[in-house]
Amino acid sequence: MIRQVEHSGNAPIIPRSMHEAEAIPFTASQLRGERLLVLAPHPDDEVIGCGGLLAQHTREGRKVRAVVATDGTEAIASADRADYGRRREEECSRGLAVVGIADVDFLRFPDRHLEARGGELRDRLREALQSFHPDLILVPSPIEIHPDHLALASEFCTLIQSDEALFAELAVAQIAFYEVSQPLRPNTLVDITDVAGVKWEAIAAHASQLEIRDYVAFARGLNAFRSMTLPSSVQYAEAYYTLPLASLRTQPFSALQHAVGDARGALSVEREPLPISVIVRTKDRPALLREALQSIRATGYPAEVLVVNDGGATPDCGTGVKLVQHESPRGRSRAMNSGVEAAANPFIAFLDDDDIYYPPHLDVLSRAAVASPVAACYADAVSAFVHIGESGTMETTARLRLFGDDYDRDLLLIDNYIPLPTLLVRRDDFLALGGFDPQFDLFEDWDFLIRLSGRGTFVHVPRITCEIRHVQAGTSITLAAPEGSTAFREAKLKVWRKHQTLLDPNVFANAFERQKDRLGTANSDVVEQRGRAHHLEISVERFERDKADLLAKLQALHEDAVRNVTRMRELEGFQGGAQAALDRAAHEISEKSVALARLEEEHAAATAGRRDMQTTIQALYAEIRRLQSMLDMIYASRTWKLHNMIEKVRSRG
Repeated sequence: MIRQVEHSGNAPIIPRSMHEAEAIPFTASQLRGERLLVLAPHPDDEVIGCGGLLAQHTREGRKVRAVVATDGTEAIASADRADYGRRREEECSRGLAVVGIADVDFLRFPDRHLEARGGELRDRLREALQSFHPDLILVPSPIEIHPDHLALASEFCTLIQSDEALFAELAVAQIAFYEVSQPLRPNTLVDITDVAGVKWEAIAAHASQLEIRDYVAFARGLNAFRSMTLPSSVQYAEAYYTLPLASLRTQPFSALQHAVGDARGALSVEREPLPISVIVRTKDRPALLREALQSIRATGYPAEVLVVNDGGATPDCGTGVKLVQHESPRGRSRAMNSGVEAAANPFIAFLDDDDIYYPPHLDVLSRAAVASPVAACYADAVSAFVHIGESGTMETTARLRLFGDDYDRDLLLIDNYIPLPTLLVRRDDFLALGGFDPQFDLFEDWDFLIRLSGRGTFVHVPRITCEIRHVQAGTSITLAAPEGSTAFREAKLKVWRKHQTLLDPNVFANAFERQKDRLGTANSDVVEQRGRAHHLEISVERFERDKADLLAKLQALHEDAVRNVTRMRELEGFQGGAQAALDRAAHEISEKSVALARLEEEHAAATAGRRDMQTTIQALYAEIRRLQSMLDMIYASRTWKLHNMIEKVRSRG
């Protein structure tokens, strides 16, 4: 029974308000690497986007290399492109020389064609990364508008996700996505005020581009704007979104775009969508089904969605979903067959209710199907191990890269490495092959893929676009029959027995030899990585020792600083006391100066009085001498003598 479901749908999700400090940094960071590699889509993007950071690195004596992907000649007539390309490379070399960089690789891919040359681009990037071994990699933002910018970011992420050996070599590296033509939402702001002039000069070296637009003014304005949330001393800043390389291993490109900023506008491309129907199997797991359907809607792709309910309670599927209802359980294979039979579109994608798509999933597969009309296209998936948390929500305990191998039919005959949700097939092929074999309730998709591989090759798109979820305490058939169990082994033997005519010795020999080569390469990589790990351990021990010495010196310097500060404070205290004493002395001197002035006046008056007294005394002495002379004259006279005799006579009588 099939019917169109027209429910009101789920209540809208209200986003949590983001605190401003979560949206943009309010302090500048020192973004540094000992070996910095900058990947530029065109000549000039490297200095426009991160010229300040490059200048800081070279000024400090750090190793820096630039890789420029395209020749930047799209706007030039074919006859003049060679000369123009040489001119742009010369300008790029001069601009990099201004910031102190002489090591630059020009890959010379045609401008605006990076996406079409993705495989070649990944090979060249791998060479650059392996030869330089950077610990800081600058990459264009994943939400850049220009197709070459977007392709370079996308192919870099694909390379890291698909090449385990390369990832092992660069596992400790840090990635910094930078902005050129589309502002991103940064988690790192770098103060470039001290090298801003150098950056403007480096951009100005691209004279051919300044003839078109004033990129110096654009960069100056953007870098000035980026300083808005930083202290007033910061005049110019560059914005980056940074994360460790390991985060890219299990992160879909769409999730990265969402973290850096809304990229829907940058991804919109006018083209006729491939008609796809998505078949979803479910039974009595409404919460999981709701998440699966939400993930399909989040792709924004105009796909037909059919939910096959295999005998469970009627689910609420929301609007725009066809419900194929089985009144009683018919099994996983028949459930999928019912959905495909009811589908209206010529291409079929698959999803079980416990798995989810990432936003680019259907778009990526549809592009691959249009570009390569083969039997099937498949992308990569992340395996997520989840359980129901105490709050009732799904909590992921681990995320692993278990699926991501290139197509190998011999290996497919021996083991399945293509999860069903990663697949896109033609409906006619599915029906012509009889769909899923009802005899299988486990590995029904593997059995179908073996039969489908007889119709042609598969195209592998090495991008993570969906998530295979292993829900503990759920009803997952793979968890009910885990690898190594009797049921798992029996189901696998059942597939081999069905296709035993295909499993000749050559198949096993080919698969074994390829796996042996892969294992040998992996073992070599492991040995090499162990050697590097040992070397790193020794280096870490040396660094720890140097760190301890530096800490001891730092402690000594700190103690000296404390003593100097204490002495300075003592001197400041002494200076304060001395100043007070000086103030008191000055006051006393002032008072004594007044007293001295009075004393001087008194002294002057006393001196004048003494002179008057001396004059008087001299006059008195002169008078005394005169009187004495008179007395002497009297005493010497006869009269005084006669008088003296009379007085003696009187005294006797």
